[in-house]
Amino acid sequence: MLLRIVSEDSGQGLTLSNITKTIGLKLSTTHRILSSLVEEGLLGLNPETKCYRPGFLLFELGRSANQFMIRDIYRPALERIAKKTRDTAYLVIRDGYDSLCIDRVEGTAPLRLMLDVGARRPLGMGAASLSLFAFSSDKTVEKILRFNEMRFREHSGMGIADMRKLIALCRQKGYTLTAGVVDRGVTGIGVPLYDRKNKIRGAISVAAISEKIDKTRYDDIAVLIKAEVDKTYHPPN
Repeated sequence: MLLRIVSEDSGQGLTLSNITKTIGLKLSTTHRILSSLVEEGLLGLNPETKCYRPGFLLFELGRSANQFMIRDIYRPALERIAKKTRDTAYLVIRDGYDSLCIDRVEGTAPLRLMLDVGARRPLGMGAASLSLFAFSSDKTVEKILRFNEMRFREHSGMGIADMRKLIALCRQKGYTLTAGVVDRGVTGIGVPLYDRKNKIRGAISVAAISEKIDKTRYDDIAVLIKAEVDKTYHPPN
C-alpha cells in the first residue's frame, strides 16, 4: 500500500505525515516500513524536502516486467517468422542509447554469428537496433547519431554521414536493411513495433548469411514480418 501511495503521487513526493494520514497507520510504523523500502531502493528520500519518491529499483523492476510482457506478446510471431523464413528472428527493445536483445528464435538455416539474448549494441548497429529509431523524428535520429558517433566507428567503421544515408534508404524502403554493417557476411532485415500511441516499443528482425538472403527476398521478408506483427494486434477469428 505504501508503494502504491507514493507511486501514485505526481508532485514533488510525499512527506511522512502525508503518507501516515493516507494509509492510516501509526507514525512510527509508517516510518519503519518506509525506511526499509528506502534501504532496499524501492523508495527514495529527498534529504532536503524530506519527501518520499519512487526509487530506482522500482523503475528497474517495472522495466523488467515490461520486457517479459513484450516477450510474451511477440513470442508467437517470432516463432512463425523463424519457421517461415528458416532464418533466425530477433526481438529487441531500446535501453537508453543501446539496443537490448530480449528474445531470439533460431531458424533451420545455419548462422555463423548470433546475437545472444541479453546482448547489447549501440542503437543503429543491426537491423532491429536501427529500426528502434530510424523511423522516429529527425530530431530524435540526429540526437542518437551524435551520441553514438564514436561507437558506430568502433563497431562498424561507419561515420554519421554513412548512417544518415543508410537511414534515408531504410525510410524509403519502409524497413531497415543492414548488409554486413556489424557482422561481415550477415544481412538483417528489421521492422519497428509500435504501441497504441504510435510510439516505437521494440523491433523484430531476421538475420541470415548474406548469400542466403539475396535482394529478391528483402521485400518479401519485410512484408512477412509486418504481417505476423499485425496478427498480434488483429488475430484471425
